[in-house]
Amino acid sequence: MTADRGTRRPTGAPRRILILGGDIDGNLGDRAILQATCRELRATSPDVEITVVSGEPHRWESEPGVRVVPRGARGLARLARAAAESDLVLCGGGGLFQDDDSLVKVPYWACRVGLARLLCRRVLGYSLGVGPLRAPSSRLFARLAFGCMEEVTVRDPGAQRLAESLARRPPPIVPDPALLLAAAPAETARDWLVRQGVPLDGSPLIGFTSRRWSPPRARLIPHRVRARLPWPPAPQPDARRLVVLLARVLDEIAAKRGAHVLFLPSYNVVHEGDDRVCSAVRDAMTSRPGPILHIDEPALYKGVAAQLDVVFSGRMHPTIFAASEGTPVVGLAYSPKFHGFFELLGRRDRVMDVESFVHETRVGELVAMIDRAFGASAGLADRVQALREETRVFLRRVAEGPA
Repeated sequence: MTADRGTRRPTGAPRRILILGGDIDGNLGDRAILQATCRELRATSPDVEITVVSGEPHRWESEPGVRVVPRGARGLARLARAAAESDLVLCGGGGLFQDDDSLVKVPYWACRVGLARLLCRRVLGYSLGVGPLRAPSSRLFARLAFGCMEEVTVRDPGAQRLAESLARRPPPIVPDPALLLAAAPAETARDWLVRQGVPLDGSPLIGFTSRRWSPPRARLIPHRVRARLPWPPAPQPDARRLVVLLARVLDEIAAKRGAHVLFLPSYNVVHEGDDRVCSAVRDAMTSRPGPILHIDEPALYKGVAAQLDVVFSGRMHPTIFAASEGTPVVGLAYSPKFHGFFELLGRRDRVMDVESFVHETRVGELVAMIDRAFGASAGLADRVQALREETRVFLRRVAEGPA
């Protein structure tokens, strides 16, 4: 029986949930969010039927009860049908409502949410990243999207403060679901590191990654599109300066601690290219850094992060992966979401804004910040466990459905 807006489902029929998330094909963080969400929902309600949107259906064959709708225009009709047949649409988690990349991103997500609401009675905002929303048009479309949602939940205090002025009710915090994902076993992670030529000789290990960066400005064309145009954007001086300064930081902390630096890019598609940034930083170092490690599964990334002494990252989910395994983290923030997550961890002193780092040459301060992080994991496990439980409580309620 089709469960559209006017049709009741048979008593005892499995619940159906459609999840609209971020770039689960390219971004390891978004994939971790979705994997953790599907597994937690099924842990509570084993017969729940979940629909996700992906261009790589083979990745989800091992997830029971999960069906895949193709991405893009070719999957639009199936997406609409899935929304009409669902009891609930989860929008999120992740940074969907922000305009740091393009002014069309928030209108795009507002349209997706509006379509879902036309077809399904219940749409929930799930552990959303909100902000920056610099443009009035972005705030307007975020308000419209939130108005279509039965409930809006956000992933950190910064997002909560911004969303309070846009949602009908104060949004509660549901911490990032990637915290819930189980890591690969320690032995598996160590064996994998050995196969990559990483010396496990007792020397400290520092994990590093970063994303491309240039000063924020209003753009109409998303970077995903610009990267594929025949006239790519001109190189930015600030981007090159960031590479040089990061190389100095890693050289200094490696020398100070006698540490090996491992490069752990997590978003390696054409329009992001964390692996290219890592390669440029590695080439700019004067010391002998470790390898660039290409990890394609979030669980293995987490397992590797658990073997490190510190993770220093200009991409947020590597800090989430590491912190969830008790590894101290230092963030180089290109967005307010870093400060929100580190606030949840009680580690607000372990994050620095990338813009001030580049423009004020704060190399010494960042080296000192990373140095202080070594061994500073006291209380981290308890805090992460509390955050996990907050997310589990929300997902249990979603899986069980209305009373």
